[in-house]
Amino acid sequence: MPESREHLPIKVVIPHQEDLRPPRGGGGPPKDFTDVFDQTRDALLTDLSKVHAHFDRIFTASNLPAVARITLREEALAKSHRPDALLSDRTCPIIGSENFGQLLISVRPDSLKRLEATISRSTAFTMQNDVSKILSIQPFSAQDALGNWTSSDLKAFLSEHHLSTLKLRLFNHRDPQLNDRILTELRKLAQKAGVEVPDALRYGQQLRVYRFHVAGDGGIAENGAIISDLAAFVGTQSVDVFEQFTVSAQSTPVQPMSADDIPSPSVDTEYPLVGIIDTGTDPNNARLQAWVVARDESEVPRIDQDNTHGSLVAGLIINGRAINHGHDGFPSGRAKIVDFVALPSSGSVTEDDLVDLLRSAFERHPEPRIWNMSINSKRLCQNDRFSEFAIALDALQDEFKVMIVNSAGNFNNAPLHPWRRPDLSDSDRIVAPADSLRALTVGSVAHLSRNNACAAPGEPSPFSRKEPGAAFVPKPDVTHFGGNSTRNLQYSQMGVLSIDGSGNIAETIGTSFAAPSVALTAAQLAAALEEPPSRHLLKAFVIHSAVLNSPEITAQDLPYRGFGKPPTVEDILRCRPWEATLVFDIDLPYSKRHFHKADFPVPPCLHKNDKAFGEIILTLVYDPPVDPFDGASYSQVNVDASLGTCWIDAEGVEDYSGRKIIPYPKDYSELFEKNQIEHGFKWSPVKVFRKCFSRIDSRDTWRITLEMSSRKPSSNPGSQPVALIATIRDPDKQRPVYDEVVQMMNRSGWITQNLQVREGVRIRATR
Repeated sequence: MPESREHLPIKVVIPHQEDLRPPRGGGGPPKDFTDVFDQTRDALLTDLSKVHAHFDRIFTASNLPAVARITLREEALAKSHRPDALLSDRTCPIIGSENFGQLLISVRPDSLKRLEATISRSTAFTMQNDVSKILSIQPFSAQDALGNWTSSDLKAFLSEHHLSTLKLRLFNHRDPQLNDRILTELRKLAQKAGVEVPDALRYGQQLRVYRFHVAGDGGIAENGAIISDLAAFVGTQSVDVFEQFTVSAQSTPVQPMSADDIPSPSVDTEYPLVGIIDTGTDPNNARLQAWVVARDESEVPRIDQDNTHGSLVAGLIINGRAINHGHDGFPSGRAKIVDFVALPSSGSVTEDDLVDLLRSAFERHPEPRIWNMSINSKRLCQNDRFSEFAIALDALQDEFKVMIVNSAGNFNNAPLHPWRRPDLSDSDRIVAPADSLRALTVGSVAHLSRNNACAAPGEPSPFSRKEPGAAFVPKPDVTHFGGNSTRNLQYSQMGVLSIDGSGNIAETIGTSFAAPSVALTAAQLAAALEEPPSRHLLKAFVIHSAVLNSPEITAQDLPYRGFGKPPTVEDILRCRPWEATLVFDIDLPYSKRHFHKADFPVPPCLHKNDKAFGEIILTLVYDPPVDPFDGASYSQVNVDASLGTCWIDAEGVEDYSGRKIIPYPKDYSELFEKNQIEHGFKWSPVKVFRKCFSRIDSRDTWRITLEMSSRKPSSNPGSQPVALIATIRDPDKQRPVYDEVVQMMNRSGWITQNLQVREGVRIRATR
């Protein structure tokens, strides 16, 4: 059917209290692992003896707790199998985890003896079953704290790069008195070594990260032994260098900037606002500065600035579509900016300094809710943990109620590869801070191509890094235009255009320049809504629109494309006659953590020969509570969505036939092992479900369902805010889906209202 020019609003569904239900009681008996109890008990008693021997010197000299690592059997990795009865406050409590199936326990002489006695003497099924779940118990050693370093390698690295500080992460025993004892002993260690007392860093309320000045008066060459001492210190979880975060802006001037490229802002228009953490914009470019609401260079003096990268980012936010010859794939509007200069002319800043800079930016400039940060490290995301910087970034976003849009990072190891890229053994995996759970991470796709280019328009850029993120969480979330290149990184006439630091239109490539378009879109969307959206709802709109706007992806595409490329805000905020979009913004209480909404509208126009057909897309986004000490299990709450058919049985009880709309992409499980999906992606706070269907009984009643679970009882939230966006549409774009969906919701007694869009906010660029 022809598209209507009439604005068809998105519908917001108001839940009823009766839609919220406690989980059904019961469940089966616990899984029985006791067939291996005898051999497991003997092996664990041997392990405990070795753990005690390993820490005997420390236990004799101090009253400090130590840490041991529990490795679970693969078949016992599910959260319901955690050996909580065995590893309790009475024995050796669990204080955290590392990779899936690896638990960290706090150990002291008396607690080790009690654990040993419990394992050797217990006859109760629960205890014997917990014992049987464990594969091994090993002491956490100095080498574990060093990770991939050796003491000599780390000392050499510090000397070679003229560094004098280390990043020290202490265990959190979840006991303030024990933690204080450990910190007191660490300070004594520093005093004995003749180096400065460590600085506590603000990486979030729970993370215990310190800056340790290891060089002392004699330099690292004379004080290198401190590295071994720190690694062997019983309170140390990790010893590492502070990561360097960098930007690089290879750009080619095309022509001098004209007045049309950066027009003056209209005094009658209220523009969205985007904060930029970068190298700063060109202070001598008056047209650029007319769009700068605040320019904060208090942390980086002007004499130490190179404004190229920051200006390129800003130009795309201010007028990216017009600068790129009106290409309609770029956002249609403009935004003003808060320009926070964070990186000096070297283009590099250390992780600890960047955390402080971000805090300063958010404290001094509370107006922007969306911040663009096209800054990356060189450290690949890891399977078993989220980076400390990503954890700090999540804490800052929570504290200041902002959303960071960041880049996935660039893979510049020429020769690059045409699409489809071969398996590069994770060398092209995304880099920190793209593993931030709260941030919106952006990869790059090409918008132009020519002979010898690696990508056709719409395909992933050859330099754009890929998922998985930490703990197999899918990242990037979305993509946008960041340019294209040949195998040797030549990008002439294939890059994105923006404003450089010298007043020129310049061409460049990189995920750094894909992120600003998404940041602009998110800021436009937030400004366009009458009610300021929550961060998770805003993210849900961006990701859901990307799915709607993009061709169907496969599991092989997702690591590079994310969930697609979002369209313009005009397209995000409207429905077409052949589709209907519904928003569920729910505060899901843990006591009633199941949400059931029957009579989901599959309209009559999508019925044929007593069968329903069409396409349904669901996007689920939420910000779960996190535990920085739980390693790969950092995300503490899982919410799952399901849409399927149901009926009322003879006793009046609603029965559910199960999911009909499947996780997207449908072949995602082929990418990783089952336990990585179950324990990683399952806990991802972004999930998409999509299905084209053609043979479902049209007489069935459809039900949408949300179900919440947590990793452990201490993680149970009082409630979990959740955003679910659902679109049902006619693949042929012919039938009156919107009108019939609205009529069905009215007949079913659903309470709905139109998504309220502000009339006074300009979101369309001047044509």
